[in-house]
Amino acid sequence: MLSNAASSLRAFDQRSKHHSRNASKPSEAKTTLTSLSSPSLDENFAARVTDALRAGSRAALGEIYDHFATDIARSICRTTKRDESFALDCLQETFMKLASNPPRCETNAQLAAWLQVTALNTARNMFVAERRRNQRETSYATSQYRREGAHEAPPADEILRALTQTLDDAERDLLRLRYATGLSLGAIAHSIGCHPSRIESALRRVVARLREGAANP
Repeated sequence: MLSNAASSLRAFDQRSKHHSRNASKPSEAKTTLTSLSSPSLDENFAARVTDALRAGSRAALGEIYDHFATDIARSICRTTKRDESFALDCLQETFMKLASNPPRCETNAQLAAWLQVTALNTARNMFVAERRRNQRETSYATSQYRREGAHEAPPADEILRALTQTLDDAERDLLRLRYATGLSLGAIAHSIGCHPSRIESALRRVVARLREGAANP
């Protein structure tokens, strides 16, 4: 999973850098948004709505959303190869940035380029955050697996001796769940209703007693 995510991120990173370079200068801004060809978009649209937005107009934000939102979402899906849900998350974050720090755009192409580059940079940041989250989860799962694997099952003769002699019912049940049934510490803790660390400590004590009994019959 992580290798696939990393490959997707590298491929997307190249595409997003390409878009960022194209829009690095407002006078040279380029965009693939088809919204610019809308007949309802007059040539003074960008200057008017960005000036109004900078003055605190919420209506101006709605106008920009109505004209560009669908096109931006499609651009995100096309570039990132992700689904509509991911694109809508990026779109929401993009318009939050637009509302909090609106640019001053002289032309419609500049506004379209700003929206597209901001959306793609937002998508890239979400990719990075997702990859880091997956890495943390994988690292945690690996550490838990190693901790649980550290408990070696006692020899069968020790368990049999324990079942008939030294252990109480709760200790015998714990051994059966862990070594006969093969449940993890977390699963045992969940079934009993306690923290996995308590199960771990109890197992250590029981195993130590068994080994001591086997060494000193």
